[in-house]
Amino acid sequence: MQSLTAQASRILAASLVLTLLGGLGGCKTLSDTRTPVLKEYEARRQGTMLPVKRVVTDFDKPLRCMDELLETYGAAASVLVEDLNDKTGKVPAGTTEMFISAMSQMTRRSHAIRTMAFGDDVKNLSTYMLQANSLSAFQADLIPTYTIRGSITQFDDSLAKKTADAGLTLGIASKDFLGVGASRSTSINMLALDLTVVRASDFTIVPGVNSRNSAAILQEGDGIDGEAAFSKLGVNYMTSFSKSDGKTVAVRNLVELSAIELIGKLTKVPYWKCLGVDSTQADVAAEIEDWQDGMSGAEKLAFYIRHLVAIGLLPDDGKPTTPAAFKAALRRYCELLGVPWTGEFSLALLRAHFDADPQQVMAKIEATANQPQLNITAFAPGPTAAASVRFRIQASGESHVYCFLQDENGGIARVFPNRWQSQSRMGGTQPIELPRGFRITTAATAQVLQCFATASSIDNTLGNALPGGDLAPLSKIRDLAALRGVFAELAPGYATAAIRFSGAGTGFSAQPYGG
Repeated sequence: MQSLTAQASRILAASLVLTLLGGLGGCKTLSDTRTPVLKEYEARRQGTMLPVKRVVTDFDKPLRCMDELLETYGAAASVLVEDLNDKTGKVPAGTTEMFISAMSQMTRRSHAIRTMAFGDDVKNLSTYMLQANSLSAFQADLIPTYTIRGSITQFDDSLAKKTADAGLTLGIASKDFLGVGASRSTSINMLALDLTVVRASDFTIVPGVNSRNSAAILQEGDGIDGEAAFSKLGVNYMTSFSKSDGKTVAVRNLVELSAIELIGKLTKVPYWKCLGVDSTQADVAAEIEDWQDGMSGAEKLAFYIRHLVAIGLLPDDGKPTTPAAFKAALRRYCELLGVPWTGEFSLALLRAHFDADPQQVMAKIEATANQPQLNITAFAPGPTAAASVRFRIQASGESHVYCFLQDENGGIARVFPNRWQSQSRMGGTQPIELPRGFRITTAATAQVLQCFATASSIDNTLGNALPGGDLAPLSKIRDLAALRGVFAELAPGYATAAIRFSGAGTGFSAQPYGG
């Protein structure tokens, strides 16, 4: 090498450097910093949020979904948003403004949540209002029902971190040398946001209406890019961001996720649907059960009235709902959901309420809006075995009514129309009184009276399908399900009601029957 000039030496050295750089870039030990960091992260936290199952850029679609849910379920509330400060001092982001923006997106159509922004940053507006002698914003009827408070409560730098580097110095002469180095790092930071709802009337928290969400921020290389992972209800979300975004993308998505959860819990709407989670998921199933056990009887009544009004089963006329109207509407709602009517606010009803598609339920209501409705009332017989049970059948609007009795032995006979009451047609204001000219006695074994209403007469076709006289067992019908099948074929738009009864005197009982 003695014959090489100094310039040639530098060229050769540069070539060697490029070769060595390639070797450093392909070094597995240097490049693989992600795996050990994730392993350490998993060891530190149970139920890690990585690997991620769903990639999101933002929560715009879930926020719009919440807007639709709030409108469909008839939700309404008023809240004041307090300053949602960063208690860690490490995340300089406008958390309060992000939350208010999410609330605006969530209510753009429904207007379900009246959101008030009142904090230190509205001094100019409040001062102007006072000087203008305008106190309209401070009227008693505008005081919000709830306030939302919270903060960024956690930011852990480098919860798990791994750095790999390598370097090489190549000396050619005493004055001329070249050096090269490469490094790679991976780290995970933890960011947490806690929000709580407080009653404005007495400053007490609303039990169970809170959100506790955290994000694992994964950063690689020199910070040029990164990823933020969120977890809620068993579903993991990931957002990628660039160096220019910093942590604000993670904070915004964390705020929007928390807003969806918080308002969903406050208004008791199935917010998990907007996050792509099924009600059978363990956390959701437990939350529905908590709502069932946590609501008082009055709260459950208001909850169902609100929804029955929203879907059109109760009138939205501003008048108090009568017990009879509510009972009839709730019974109809149970029929639409396929839930047996028990007369109680059961857990099965609440689960079916959240599982149902409200649009499909309302479509069924609209399809049957012009169909007759039936209601059967039973009156207890006297204390003697020969005393007769009395029934009153009421239909909504003009219709044709047909009633059948399943006795204690399982036999089924037509009891209306009959030889004493031969006309099936009835007006909407005049009920049918049964029995007339005969008796319906009770027994220890339960019996069932089931009536059907049709918009037009099927006297002739029904007579052909069910030959035989009144009060005589129908030989072709073995049970009530088969009887309903006959009506489904002859009059698909029929309405039906049934009542199951047994006993006499003080031991008499009668309950709506859906079997």
